[in-house]
Amino acid sequence: MSEKVKRNITCPKCGNVKETTLLCSVNASSFNEAHKQIFDDTFFEWTCEKCGETRQLLHPLLYNDIKNRTMVYYIPNVDRRQLVDDRLEAEFPELADVKKRVVPTINALKEKLYIFDLGLNDMAVELTKLAVAELVTKSQKLNVSEGYLSSYDEEANSIGFEFFVGEAGKPFLQSTRLEVYKRSLEIVETYFKDEDNRQGFLTIDRRWAKEALGQYRKLKK
Repeated sequence: MSEKVKRNITCPKCGNVKETTLLCSVNASSFNEAHKQIFDDTFFEWTCEKCGETRQLLHPLLYNDIKNRTMVYYIPNVDRRQLVDDRLEAEFPELADVKKRVVPTINALKEKLYIFDLGLNDMAVELTKLAVAELVTKSQKLNVSEGYLSSYDEEANSIGFEFFVGEAGKPFLQSTRLEVYKRSLEIVETYFKDEDNRQGFLTIDRRWAKEALGQYRKLKK
C-alpha cells in the first residue's frame, strides 16, 4: 500500500500556495509506474497550477519492492550509516529478512533499484566499483568524486560504471570483467554475510566499501 501526505507548497516563482499530495511510501507491485517515474525524473516533479513553473520537489520516499525482497529509503542528504525505524520493525517482524537500504540522493536511489532489479548484491557492486574507481584514478590521474553502476552484461562478461572525475565532474565510463564482481561477491559472502542481519536501514556506499576493504585486508594478513 502507498502512503500519502498533504502539504501546502509555495511556488518559488510566483508565490502561489498549492495543497499537494506527496507519496512518501510506495509499493512497487501495486504502483508499477513509480519505478518508471523515478528513472525518468518525473516522480518528484511538481508544477505550479498558476504560473506553470516546474520544479523537483524532493522529499523522503520509502520504496518497497516485495518481489525483490528489498526496501530502499530515500531521505534527501541523509548522513546516517544506519537508520532504525522502531515502529516499522515492531509492526512488521516479517521484514527482518528484507534487504533494507537508506540513500541520500536520487542517483543513489536509482542505482540501488537498478542493482536489485538485476539481482546483484549491492555490497559486492560497491567493492567492485571501488576497485574500478582506483583504476580510473591511476589511469586518468584524476580524482573520482562519485560513480554509479551503468551496465551489466553476462554475455559480454562485463560490468560498467559511470564515474564523475576532476573538478568539473566530467562523466567517464569504465568497465571491467565480471570476475572482479564475482570475487567481490565471494569476499562479501565470506566476511560480511552477517551485515544484513543488523537492524534497520543501512547505508552501503563508497565509504562502506573502503571500510570493508580495510577490514578484509587486516583479516587476510
